[in-house]
Amino acid sequence: MAETFQLLPSEQGETLGRFCAAKRVNVTDVWLPLQLLRPARAKDDTPVVLSPSTAAVLLNHKTGKLTTRRSEILALVPVLFADERNFAFPLSAIPTDCTIFARASKAMASKRIPSGLTVMHRSVTPAQALAEGSCLSDAEPQPKVAKKQALSDSGLTVGSVPTAPASTDASAGQVNKRARSDAAFDGFLQEALVSLRGGKSTPREGVIIRETLENLIQVCNAPPLHFVTQNKRMTSLNVLGCIWNVPDERVIYRVFRRGGEGEGPSTSTHTDSERLIAVFIIDNVLLKREPAKPGAHNEGPLWSLVDEKLPEVARALSERGYRIVLLDHYPALHHGNHYALHTKLIPIAELCRQHFTADVTVVISAVSNISGSRRRDAIPFVLPHSGLWEFFVTQLNGGMRAERDSLLVGLTINPDEEHRDMGCQGRRDVLFAINCGLRYVDGATVSREVLGHEDG
Repeated sequence: MAETFQLLPSEQGETLGRFCAAKRVNVTDVWLPLQLLRPARAKDDTPVVLSPSTAAVLLNHKTGKLTTRRSEILALVPVLFADERNFAFPLSAIPTDCTIFARASKAMASKRIPSGLTVMHRSVTPAQALAEGSCLSDAEPQPKVAKKQALSDSGLTVGSVPTAPASTDASAGQVNKRARSDAAFDGFLQEALVSLRGGKSTPREGVIIRETLENLIQVCNAPPLHFVTQNKRMTSLNVLGCIWNVPDERVIYRVFRRGGEGEGPSTSTHTDSERLIAVFIIDNVLLKREPAKPGAHNEGPLWSLVDEKLPEVARALSERGYRIVLLDHYPALHHGNHYALHTKLIPIAELCRQHFTADVTVVISAVSNISGSRRRDAIPFVLPHSGLWEFFVTQLNGGMRAERDSLLVGLTINPDEEHRDMGCQGRRDVLFAINCGLRYVDGATVSREVLGHEDG
């Protein structure tokens, strides 16, 4: 089914409807090259978005192979922030020997096909398109039209017709929804204060926290680490002699090389790229951060290993060809100062230098949860969204996507905590692994699988 297709060149400029009539094919059996779906006056680097219900395939002109599954197309054309549902490609990212074709609809019959352009004829039913993975749904979701019953002068209902006040009602509903959300937030805030103070809370504490949140909202559009960088674009940060790379203002990363800093660069190179990847969440999986002792201002941040077996697991996986990646999300860094930066990064550097004998790539998101909820370019970097992982794959792993044996080691899920707290880390780690297409395991399981296999 996948390989059955025919390329049809357009000999003269005409509409799609006339072209199909001349070729005696149905409009819905014709697949158009992506360039024909690009908005007018758009540049080559402007992404062309395909909805989940639009079937799309990739044709390699050299080999004649047709790739139908969306996940496999993404592996061939790595694009930042794109996934199977958010299917968007700039023309400049598509290899020169490949073309992405999207299935035409009846509404495109009036679209003009330039002379010399080649389209594809491929008869596939909606069910077959779903089965082959070229689309995710067989129909577009129909927008709900708000309707209001109109009354005659006598007060009798004469029919249900769309009216302008419906949009006003919708706006009022949004306002009421926001008010309910604010009220719920106040309730959760008070509950958190009570739990932190052992059942006691003062109105003053609530005022302080609310003012702090309001201040954060005022700077929500500021770039991450703006207090550290003074809103200047910086490509690296020096934290007590340890250089951390900032390729994107939302991401901090560093490669800790085997044998110390003197044996290699702290940046990722093409030789680091692997398809077998083992990702370890940092906090509460590898290291546990200890509270600062009173009066210990001159001491560095305190931490301890959560499981002494995990560095040995990482060594064993590295010897099997896995790339070792330490990953986490620290929203406090977005609006944090130098102290916050040192507190987060110093324990990670000490962990890698003291306990890991293999090369380790550390990737960190510095996006605030509040800023992420208000900025479209920030929300993908808030876990469990997969933006940080997509950035690693495309920018730090040479566009090579992980194979099926790749894994993510996260926090063990506590069933009681999961039902009580929807924001528990274990649940977040599981969702993040699912969004990244990685197999999720906890520390005990991966130790048993890797070290137990070695001992046997």
